[in-house]
Amino acid sequence: MTEKVTKFQSPVPIVLKLRDLIFGKEKPDLFTKINFLLNLVLWAIFMIWSLFSFYTLEARNFIYRQKGIPVETIIKNRGRELGFEGEDFLQRLLTVNGISIICWGVVFLSLVLMYRRSKRFYYLFLVPILFYIGLLFIYVSPSYFFEDTTTFDKLALIIMLTSASIYYYLIKNKEKDEEINFFGIETDEDGA
Repeated sequence: MTEKVTKFQSPVPIVLKLRDLIFGKEKPDLFTKINFLLNLVLWAIFMIWSLFSFYTLEARNFIYRQKGIPVETIIKNRGRELGFEGEDFLQRLLTVNGISIICWGVVFLSLVLMYRRSKRFYYLFLVPILFYIGLLFIYVSPSYFFEDTTTFDKLALIIMLTSASIYYYLIKNKEKDEEINFFGIETDEDGA
């Protein structure tokens, strides 16, 4: 006699319902999927880096006791090179990394809206990323942004902003078609 597996005995239905709740039941077109995946990968890199950075800064004394790496001294020395005094640079880095975790959380919500092909995603996407760049440039310092922010980070931010802007432009100008047409002209496949 076989037993019937209920939703409480198997985690699969819960995971599927959660997936449908977050991403919806409709599958987006290929261009949306590609854009979503590109931005999701870059989002994950920034989120993981922000979490690690925040943890490292908060656990600097623990790291020193366990591994002998003087994180606080290294950060203070770099802060002095950038023109900061005392604990100011360390406190600014803690603040920036804490706020950046929140910003990247909002960006994830915007990616969910992007996957659902909602035009509102763009504002939830644009504001936290520009705020993050402003934090690095204005709150910490322009020299920190230019010298300590890697070229990869700058290029990744440009790619995210550009791809989201192009995607927003396409869905904003999209007529009642099911597919997003990159060039905005009808083809034989589109019903021309």
